[in-house]
Amino acid sequence: MDIQEGHNKFYVNDGDGNQIAEIVFVPTGEHLSIIEHTDVDESLKGQGVGKLLVAKVVEKMRAENRKIIPLCPFAKHEFDKTREYDDIRA
Repeated sequence: MDIQEGHNKFYVNDGDGNQIAEIVFVPTGEHLSIIEHTDVDESLKGQGVGKLLVAKVVEKMRAENRKIIPLCPFAKHEFDKTREYDDIRA
């Protein structure tokens, strides 16, 4: 799976270049970001794409020394059940 990075988002395109999954985050202040939205096309459901997108944001925010507020319900669920994210959660 080829996850691309855009402006304040990570995304996946299909073979025709159409976006079929994305996670949007918004930096707020110097040390905080909000995961605002996660969307995965029905064609990818059940493949763990959403989890991979959350993990990409976590990796990026750790590298930037930022904490995350997971406002998106999917991201919040992932943070709630993934203890490895406790250190980065605001």
